[in-house]
Formats: sequence, structure tokens, C-alpha cells
Amino acid sequence: GIKPEHLTTDPCMNIYTGAYYLAIAFKKWGVTWEAVGAYNAGFRKSERQNQRRLAYASEVYRIYTGIKSSKGIRLPATKKSLPEINSVQNN
Repeated sequence: GIKPEHLTTDPCMNIYTGAYYLAIAFKKWGVTWEAVGAYNAGFRKSERQNQRRLAYASEVYRIYTGIKSSKGIRLPATKKSLPEINSVQNN
């Protein structure tokens, strides 16, 4: 199996494992920002986990848009301000 030290010492294993886990999240939640959040916060359904998923997805989106625009970074205020994930993929 994969041990934690493999993930910190082997970049390829780290990326492969992360991609695998994200694929599981997409399969369970669909290709959505909630799935991106579940990658970090897990799949448990509770208000606390929902908040963690939203916070992580918002941070990923903030970093993505900042890198893409290179003009500064703005954090979306609410879940409704996150675009459909498919629109981000096509930009």
C-alpha cells in the first residue's frame, strides 16, 4: 500500500494519488466545485464538512483565477459566486 512517507518523498506518487482521489470525488459528486472541496475535506455529509468543502474549493478557485489573470486574486464570497466547473475547464 501507499504510506504517508511515499507521498512526501515521491512527487510522482503524490500526484498520481491526488489525481486518483480527485477522480473518486468527481465520480461521487460530479465534476463540481463540491467535488474539488471533497478532495480536501472528505465525503462526510455534515454542515461542518460542507463549509470545509466550500472553503477549500473557494481557495482553489481564487488561486486558479489569480494565476490565470496574473492581475491579483479575488476570493469568491459565496458558493453561488463559484462558476460552473466546466466553464473553468474550457477557459
